[in-house]
Amino acid sequence: MKDYALKRFEMLDYRVALAKGWDIGSGPTEAMCKTLTLRLKRSGMKWDADHAAAMMTLLAMRESNQHQQWWAMRARAA
Repeated sequence: MKDYALKRFEMLDYRVALAKGWDIGSGPTEAMCKTLTLRLKRSGMKWDADHAAAMMTLLAMRESNQHQQWWAMRARAA
């Protein structure tokens, strides 16, 4: 586990993250995980692991306002 953090040490520059307005605590991340999984657990929904992961990825991109960039990149690649 310590190697995981050491290999990503440059990603832990909290001053830069705060200056960019990024959340650095675990609360927003934990709340988003709960929100995303609740959307997959609505009444009558059944998901296999691959499709659930794909849907969660799409929802996460939309919630983080990265979906437009992703779709634009896909359009350029086509």
